[in-house]
Amino acid sequence: MAVDRHSVARTVSELRAALPEADDLLAGLLRVAEATRTVLEVDGVGLTLVHEDSPPRWVAATDAAMELLEQVQQDFGEGPYLQAYAQDRAVAIEDLQAAPAWARIDAVVGQLHIRGLVSVPIRLAGQPVGTLDVYSSQPRAWTAHELVAMGEFATVAGELVHTNVELATRELEVAQLQQALTNRIWIEQAKGVLAATQGTDPEVAFQQLRARARSASRKLAEVAREVVQDAQRQRLAAQALDDTRVREAKARALAAEHTLAAARAELARRRAALDQAQVTADERDRVADERNHATDERERSVAERERAADDRDRIADERDRVVDERGRTAGHPD
Repeated sequence: MAVDRHSVARTVSELRAALPEADDLLAGLLRVAEATRTVLEVDGVGLTLVHEDSPPRWVAATDAAMELLEQVQQDFGEGPYLQAYAQDRAVAIEDLQAAPAWARIDAVVGQLHIRGLVSVPIRLAGQPVGTLDVYSSQPRAWTAHELVAMGEFATVAGELVHTNVELATRELEVAQLQQALTNRIWIEQAKGVLAATQGTDPEVAFQQLRARARSASRKLAEVAREVVQDAQRQRLAAQALDDTRVREAKARALAAEHTLAAARAELARRRAALDQAQVTADERDRVADERNHATDERERSVAERERAADDRDRIADERDRVVDERGRTAGHPD
């Protein structure tokens, strides 16, 4: 089947343009696989990559049949993609059913109509690190142009792996730099803690830290962090103690305020009771005064009546005297 070289070049160019933004390796590899299937007009595409010191294992596949094909080869420890990786060359099979060397593989995947196969190596720094694999559901005589096109897509996959390796390296370097900066901060803080608590200068404090780390066979930053964290715990404990004392003092002050308020309320109650008692006493005195006044008035009335009676008696006596005088006068005329 003829391959459109312009389509290959355009697709490869588009994939390369996306490399700087390809921070997700698996997603990028899957884009390469889908592009390979579209341009080469195959039925399935897969990619394998080495894992540490072990042979390559599949990491991306466009369909379940390709996943099974890659997994079977991995399980058997043999197959076109393992051969392409081991020999660092393209391996093309026109018809899997007509390839006695891979009869065991065909026995497993033949029912999925996997017939034509090609595997080409993916290289990093000139060394194979995986493979780009395709299959067709019909026997296929793979042309040189198709193998070249697959090689170009495999190159893009290698560049994608390289980009992610560089990104991971930069991230590791940044992480190491951040860790170094963090360690320096711990050390500087520990120097300050020791200088403040022991009354020494920072250089003497630093030598003390180094001596402590060496005697314990520990890293200087670990010892420094321990010193700072111990000081922080002590400070927090002291602060908690101060807070407890402050809370207790506030509680005592509040209790005193409540006691004073209760005393003031009791004093006010007693004053009110005294005031009421005074009012009651004043009322009793007023009533007594009124009774006394009424008694005085009665006594005065009685006295007046007695004086009137006396006056009447005196007048009666005077009349009797006058009568008697007149009687004597009449009994002794001149």
